[in-house]
Amino acid sequence: MATTDDYGQGVSIATLTDPPDAETLAKAIANAIVARSVMRFASASARTAGIPAVAAGMVTYLADVKRVDYYDGAAWVPLKGQGSGSLVTAGSPSTTSEVTTGMQVTLSTRAGVQYELTASCLARSTVTGDRIELRIRRGTTTGATQVGGGSIKNALAGSGDTLVGRGLDTPGAGTTTWTVFLARGSGTGTVEVTASVALPAAFTVREV
Repeated sequence: MATTDDYGQGVSIATLTDPPDAETLAKAIANAIVARSVMRFASASARTAGIPAVAAGMVTYLADVKRVDYYDGAAWVPLKGQGSGSLVTAGSPSTTSEVTTGMQVTLSTRAGVQYELTASCLARSTVTGDRIELRIRRGTTTGATQVGGGSIKNALAGSGDTLVGRGLDTPGAGTTTWTVFLARGSGTGTVEVTASVALPAAFTVREV
């Protein structure tokens, strides 16, 4: 009669008195171990199709959203503390008003959970002393709700200056996109983000 592993995880182990069956032996061990490991799937739909019987405590990684989930007995729940980020290695267009920097993060967000937003880049202005502002918005347009940002003054037209923007947001359950924009203050100058492989512009979002 088959027995179980020494750690109480329910992995079926054949005994010497069981009829010889290498296929059954290997499949019983493999299926039990895989179900207790971090299973990898291309998407949530692939996960649904790939797991014949969902059980509480299962853990999966979804490649399309780069997220680790666990099954709590009723639903798949993202592990706390996860986040995502974006890098930009090419400069954004210059602007006299507000323009996207190219940094954007989209996450499956949870109800009641707060997210920390952090963006950084090298900004330049054609006017020394111009006020440059980094704005983080929940959404994809300049009219979307601003949920974070930062500003610098006395920007040097030639060398530029590092700009860092931060914010906290509680968007609720669903799929949320945050976008980083660059805006200028007063005067007639233009500002832009200068980014390269060596010094990319970066934006990260994580649960707190």
